[in-house]
Amino acid sequence: MEKHESDMTPKEKRQAERAKLRGMSPGEKAGYLWTYYKIWLFIPIVLIIVIWQGVQIYHNAQEVELLSVGVADTDLETEEGKSVLESDLLEALGTGDEHEVITLDTGISSGEDSASVMKRATVIGAGTMDMLICGEELYDEYDSQGAFADWEEILGEDYGKYADCFDNGRLDLSKSARWDSYRLVSYEPVYAGVFSGSDKTEAICQFAEYFLSDMQ
Repeated sequence: MEKHESDMTPKEKRQAERAKLRGMSPGEKAGYLWTYYKIWLFIPIVLIIVIWQGVQIYHNAQEVELLSVGVADTDLETEEGKSVLESDLLEALGTGDEHEVITLDTGISSGEDSASVMKRATVIGAGTMDMLICGEELYDEYDSQGAFADWEEILGEDYGKYADCFDNGRLDLSKSARWDSYRLVSYEPVYAGVFSGSDKTEAICQFAEYFLSDMQ
């Protein structure tokens, strides 16, 4: 009398499975093995993904973000300039700690298409960005909403020293040869605004000094 699979010992189950495979064609064997053993093929992949995510989470937890800056409407070939600016700002603002980072987002657009509006709403609405560098129209749009802090309050006594670098309270980076050297944008004026929610006043002052000292 043939045993049901549930009544078999592990050894009998293995023997029955080998007998079943011997009676199959190569195509049937492949299909059978895929159906019953595919989960074991995915386990290593899942483990690799989990380990990779764990490493990323650990790495991100160690990072110390000195400043997060968005640059709107950048030119097409800006990767080199972006990399150099990040490196230079890290040197100017940092202490040498290997975990310190400068975040520079050059994917922001002033366009009114749904993708551009969604991008701005996402990155700016998240409240994690400290500064936005953009053209006059986009700057005035956010400024009218009270999104930007007052540069005079941020810089304090130093504001008067650099008064010529400001246009109605707006820091104009296009007056800086240092800014132009990075070749990130081709429009003028180039205004830098500080979001009111940012608490990185010291780093922002250092950022301003980095470019303002070049304007005198």
